[in-house]
Amino acid sequence: MEKPGKKRLLKIIGIILAVIILASCGTAAFFYSQIAGVFDEGDAGTLNQETEDAEELNIESGGDRFYNLLLLGIDYDADDDGRDYANGKGMTDVILYLQIDRQNYTINAFQIPRDSYTGEDIGDGIQTQTGKINEVFANGPDQENKINNIANKIYDMFKLPVDDYITIDMKAFKTMLNTMGGIEMYVPWDIVTVDKETGKEDLVCKQGLHRISGDTAELILRNRNYSTADYKRLETQQYFYAALVKSLLNDYTLADYYNTCKVVAHYINTSLDITEIWGLYATMLKVQPENIYIVRAPGGSAHINGHQWVYYIDRDSCADILNEHFRSQENPVSAENLGLTTGQTYLYGMNIDPGRTMGDVMQESEQGEAELEQQAESAASASEENAA
Repeated sequence: MEKPGKKRLLKIIGIILAVIILASCGTAAFFYSQIAGVFDEGDAGTLNQETEDAEELNIESGGDRFYNLLLLGIDYDADDDGRDYANGKGMTDVILYLQIDRQNYTINAFQIPRDSYTGEDIGDGIQTQTGKINEVFANGPDQENKINNIANKIYDMFKLPVDDYITIDMKAFKTMLNTMGGIEMYVPWDIVTVDKETGKEDLVCKQGLHRISGDTAELILRNRNYSTADYKRLETQQYFYAALVKSLLNDYTLADYYNTCKVVAHYINTSLDITEIWGLYATMLKVQPENIYIVRAPGGSAHINGHQWVYYIDRDSCADILNEHFRSQENPVSAENLGLTTGQTYLYGMNIDPGRTMGDVMQESEQGEAELEQQAESAASASEENAA
């Protein structure tokens, strides 16, 4: 027979545990009530991707294992030359296709340059103004559900199904990082902007390890002042993604996530509800950086209509990348089935990215930091010797 004191102790412990559980549930419920209603489809609309030949090509979507997410960074400002092709409706400045393996906890990410050539027709006979994919979202035929314009174009060009989407106002990155207090990022090369009128260069951020604020991050993410323009910018963005992943996984608490989510949610449109977002987050926690593979669409710069710069995606190389990393080995899709143009002339050669993992990017960042430190130490030693 148990002693009365022991029963009383067990009862007290039970009450304490109940209070903790209720408090935890209350906190979660409060978090949910504060942000659940903020996530909605908004101006992007309802996703209804057209995949008429998916069964014929054995392309699966919405499976229990593979989950396909389209992430778009929307720029509502005019472009660098002051042109506003989207009429204030937003241009897709970042196009990132994510295939998440929920069984093996791996992610394959496909970066599509914003200047990628889509052809003259963006749907229902509507002619492009630029020939670039970044105007398809805003100017395509479905103005009620603009997400379908680009989702359908991505399927036509790459035969990639989209299960859900997230659109983010590019200003959100600035707000998010300011809320987070910045992130530690290795900047792989000097980031320089150029005044188009005077030609004067302005150093935004020097190569090295920096705590990047929201304002600096916005310039880094959008800057295309490289010899290979958008293609190089995508590589710079990989270092930003790696720094952000590292910060979110290592430095953030639940309260931090809540505060950031509450601020940034107003900039987001998505087909996901809060419970799906929570499930996605739970999956992401099990994904290691070395299991996040990221690759840029292969191709190069070319001219259309004698003057318009675009990024032509190489059809054969793209088919190889997609078949190796984004499709099952049993069901490859031939290059001929991709809606990409051929016969283009690359003015400065073709870029073929072998791809790498976020773990690789983090390792390269650490190596870069170490090399810069060694150079600084060598310079300091040489200065001391000269002084002596």
